[in-house]
Amino acid sequence: MKLIKGFLSLNIIAVILIALFTFTSCHKVTHTTILKGQFHLNAFEINGGSTNFMGGVLPDYLDADSTVIGDYVIYMLDNGMMRGEYYSNDTLVYYRTGTWDMPSKNKIYMSLDVFVDGTFDIETINKDEMLMSTDDNNIRFFNIGSVASTLRISNGKAMDPSTTKPK
Repeated sequence: MKLIKGFLSLNIIAVILIALFTFTSCHKVTHTTILKGQFHLNAFEINGGSTNFMGGVLPDYLDADSTVIGDYVIYMLDNGMMRGEYYSNDTLVYYRTGTWDMPSKNKIYMSLDVFVDGTFDIETINKDEMLMSTDDNNIRFFNIGSVASTLRISNGKAMDPSTTKPK
C-alpha cells in the first residue's frame, strides 16, 4: 500500500513538473521568436478605428499619390532594449531607442517613439503577421494621452496592413 502511494505521489509530481516546463517553455519560445525578428510596423490605429495614423505621425510616410513609401522597422534587443528605425524611400529618416518586456506569453510591454507606450495583447494571424492591441497606450504626439490602440506588425518584410483586418 505504501509502495502504491509513493508511486502515485511520484507520478503526480512528474505531471506537475512536465506541466510547468511546458507552460514556461511556451513563453520562452514566444520570447525567443520576438527577440530574433525584424518587425515592420505596417499600421497604427487608435480608439478602435480603421484609419492608419502612420502618415499622420511619420514625415513623408505617403507620397503625393497617397502611396506608402515609409517603413518603420523594429528590432527587439536581448537586453530589454528595442530600436525603431523609420525609413522613407529607403533612406533612414530617424531612429529611436526604447524598452520592451514580455510579462506573459501573449503580452508585450513596449515603449518606443511618441506613439507606442503600453502593454499589448499579442494575436498571431499567421507565421508572418500579428496584431498587438491595448486599451491603454500612452500616445505623446499632439498630447493625445492614454487610448486604445492596435499595431499591425509583420515579421521579416513590410506587408499590406489590410491582410490583418477582418473581412
